[in-house]
Amino acid sequence: MDNNKNILNKNLSNREKTELKLLNNNSNKLRKIIKKKDDPLNMSIKDFFRNWADTIIYIIVDLTSFINTLSKYKSHFDDIDDTNNWISGINSIFVKLYKIFTKKNRAIFVGFTLVLISFALYIIQITS
Repeated sequence: MDNNKNILNKNLSNREKTELKLLNNNSNKLRKIIKKKDDPLNMSIKDFFRNWADTIIYIIVDLTSFINTLSKYKSHFDDIDDTNNWISGINSIFVKLYKIFTKKNRAIFVGFTLVLISFALYIIQITS
């Protein structure tokens, strides 16, 4: 790595080095801005609801495909006396569900969905 750096320092002019530093700084600033913009806590309400709807659709698609492939866990529950195999089967199912709900920014949107559901249930309870 140091050898490559020495070759670059030797072959690049001062102007090229300063331009590369400027490009690197601009790239870092843009990357931070994009990362900040993609954060659900920094989004506008319109963007938040659009991303929330898209994310919930992706979660439903992932859950549907997970439910369709539940039969691959059947081997863990064949023997009623083999509790270690049961535990490993339940563990692998929960790990898969955890991955579905925590990809990228999904956890925030799932939490928001649970809050909306709780408000809806509370309103239904009050009105009945």
